[in-house]
Amino acid sequence: MKRSRSGYFVLLCILIAGTYFLLTPAFAHIPVFEGGGKSPETATHVENPEKSRVLYGQLSEENIHYYSFEVEKGERILLGLIVPAGLEGRIYVPEVDITGAEFFTPDLILMGPGLSSEGEVPENTKIPEGYGVKVFPGKRTGSAIYEGFSPSAFYSLALEDFQAPESGTYYAAVSSAVGEGNYGVVLGYRERFSLSEWLSIPLKQIKTYRWEGQSLPFIFLPLGITLAAGILVILHKKEAAAGFNPARWAGLFSGLFFLGTGFSLIFQMLYSLSRSSYSPEVIITVFLALASSGFGVIALVLSMKDERYGEKSTQKRLYFFVLGLAGLLFWAGWILGPILAFEAAVLPWKRKG
Repeated sequence: MKRSRSGYFVLLCILIAGTYFLLTPAFAHIPVFEGGGKSPETATHVENPEKSRVLYGQLSEENIHYYSFEVEKGERILLGLIVPAGLEGRIYVPEVDITGAEFFTPDLILMGPGLSSEGEVPENTKIPEGYGVKVFPGKRTGSAIYEGFSPSAFYSLALEDFQAPESGTYYAAVSSAVGEGNYGVVLGYRERFSLSEWLSIPLKQIKTYRWEGQSLPFIFLPLGITLAAGILVILHKKEAAAGFNPARWAGLFSGLFFLGTGFSLIFQMLYSLSRSSYSPEVIITVFLALASSGFGVIALVLSMKDERYGEKSTQKRLYFFVLGLAGLLFWAGWILGPILAFEAAVLPWKRKG
């Protein structure tokens, strides 16, 4: 009876934590990996510009990328420009040591009806007839900023918050007179996610790390070490592993993927903090890492428990189903972890015969 009550207590804690996390305002941007167009006519159009997002792209020397969005008169426009704090935030010059290269600092350009023109407009900028142009020169001030949800580090080059003077189509453009590199256009102020956007965050995290200049082996190093260590332990217990059924294997590997996510978050946190200043958002990263690791430990304990396969299998299935949902809510397990947890919830735990 004690064991049953403790199990339900764990599930209750997970549900309460998940509900709290979803109801708490999340100051996170939706990552969008879609490069801008090469002219106002071919500009990448952004729906709902009030929705907070980052439009990631890569800019070549002397090129301009255009993004368009519709705004009504008097509506708030929040627009910014960032670059990664890693090597991808430096100017790329062939046959030159990257450590000696200058920082990549593109400019942000806003074009729209009713705007008063400010700043020096690049010669190759294409401006719609009758539009005003504001140029916000890219400037690096202070140290890089730490972001806790990814986690990542970036430099903010420009950030403007104002009301639209007229209704119509506005264009945000990114320009660089020297060098090439990666950039992100910050657009919008309302932090909200659709279900598909929320569930796809783990995959977009990988793209964000790639945008920063990280290699795939570097990104998956913590997960690889976790899986390798888990497999070695299983191989060391060959006799016990020989009696595992598919449900138990699914539960074990879901736990390893959850643990791998926790270690990966701590790994990325330390890496990002080495390139940025301390931020209270570290608490967000630690919370997500502890949640992922906790899910991993629970999944491993449930999988390793030998309850003669048939006893309490319904209760165990419920646990894994909740773990799968919690993994999706907290972005744990790189999506594979929750899928394996759901498999452990539906596969039979009772040994045939």
